[in-house]
Amino acid sequence: MFDIRSIWTFLKKNFNRFDILLAVVLLVLFFVTRLINLEKLPIFCDEGIYIRWAKVAWKDASWRFISLTDGRQPLQTWLTIPFLKLFPTQALFAGRLFGVASGFAAITGIFALLYYLFNKRIAFIGSFLYIITPFFLFYDRMALADSAVNAGFVWILFFSILLIKNLRLDIALIFGLIAGLTLLTKSTARLFLGLSVLAPVINLFKNKKKFVLESVNYLILLGLVAFLALALYNIQRLSPFMHYIAEKNTTFVMTYAEFMKNPFAVFWHNLQIIPYYVFSELGYLVGILGVIGFAGLFKKDKGLALYLSSWLVLSFLAVAFFSKVIFPRYLIFFATMLLLTASFYVGQLKRSLSKLILAAAIIVSLYYGWIILFNQPLLPFPEIDRGQYIEGECAGYGTREIMEFARAKSADKPVILLAEGNFGLIGDMLNVHLLPGDRIDIRGFWPLEELQLLENQKEIGANNVYAVFSQRKIFPKEWPIKLIMKYDKPGARTAYYLFELLPKEQ
Repeated sequence: MFDIRSIWTFLKKNFNRFDILLAVVLLVLFFVTRLINLEKLPIFCDEGIYIRWAKVAWKDASWRFISLTDGRQPLQTWLTIPFLKLFPTQALFAGRLFGVASGFAAITGIFALLYYLFNKRIAFIGSFLYIITPFFLFYDRMALADSAVNAGFVWILFFSILLIKNLRLDIALIFGLIAGLTLLTKSTARLFLGLSVLAPVINLFKNKKKFVLESVNYLILLGLVAFLALALYNIQRLSPFMHYIAEKNTTFVMTYAEFMKNPFAVFWHNLQIIPYYVFSELGYLVGILGVIGFAGLFKKDKGLALYLSSWLVLSFLAVAFFSKVIFPRYLIFFATMLLLTASFYVGQLKRSLSKLILAAAIIVSLYYGWIILFNQPLLPFPEIDRGQYIEGECAGYGTREIMEFARAKSADKPVILLAEGNFGLIGDMLNVHLLPGDRIDIRGFWPLEELQLLENQKEIGANNVYAVFSQRKIFPKEWPIKLIMKYDKPGARTAYYLFELLPKEQ
């Protein structure tokens, strides 16, 4: 029976005034680090896609499953809409608030999991490490689904442990809801749900007589969890585009036929980059502490250590063998696993030594944090991420300035922007900065070449017409365009070009 008084009694019994003060400090620290300069990093092209989907779904209920047209689950789209309603003139800020909210869900899950498994001190240490670790700090500030996937990972792991230790129907029902929501976020959730089958190993070294019966009972309840999760997942069948998810997955994950043809096609490459991506974006220290923590956990609780290790090793092998495309953000749940054991390790040390390690973590975080919050061009992440967010075509340096220029010109007459890219490129990124009432029409073309320019010359006169190029670097002299501005990006590898479209020669 639910009784709110029991929750109050639990909190009063287990948390004193200092604990409450510490929790408030951590809460403030979390939101300060996530919200300060939230829009300072220019928009990333994938953010442009996701925010545009949310804007469309908000205004047109028939397109609530718009993300499925690209094989993406819709939860991010749906949960971004409330933030767009709160901040209709700050779409990028609203979109990134989804990441902040996802990070908050993750940190609450980490606190709950560590408190349940170990103790209050380790839970506070884990929460603090989560706040200052660059991997989480960066992606909690992005309008991407990966922070939400990480939150789903934490809660699925927590409830799998909770279920095997308690074998209660109400826990299974909540577990099913969480798993279903995570499945509606990204296909990676299937891996987490599958690994939950291994939870009985937690009891392997305890009461062996009850082990088989408890395992059977757990698997029955887990079957209910899977049923509820899949029932929720299949709400996507209301859209005719659900089948695109399977097609999209083949872009990133090897099919069975591809794997059987060459099982090691991507393995050796992935074997090298996965640890590099995870440890480098963790800032190395937390990753190293996490590895040490796994060794220490085996000494204290073999069953739990074996379960967590199985999640780490099996998911590593799955990603290494089957993933055709890997970006560091796809690996964020590996970072969380190492964070959990790092927190355990630090929490088991003498207070003087643990304070020394936390001080070292703070020093590392100050370096990364200052860059992430205030000086993003110096981001010390792997080259693949610098290319995406800082230096490459998908880094939106100049998009805000282009829209401000167009907005100023629209005071005279409407503006048409011909954008080189009609999906996920400059067109979607410009659209995010479009404000209600703007007299700006953004038209995406792929490719954007002389033919498209000539076709739009008829718009000149009634409109100011400009062309924005994000990919092309060479512009033939015979094209009817005049350079207005070149927007260079850090590293000078790429740039956006803004041209005025000239009328036909008389």
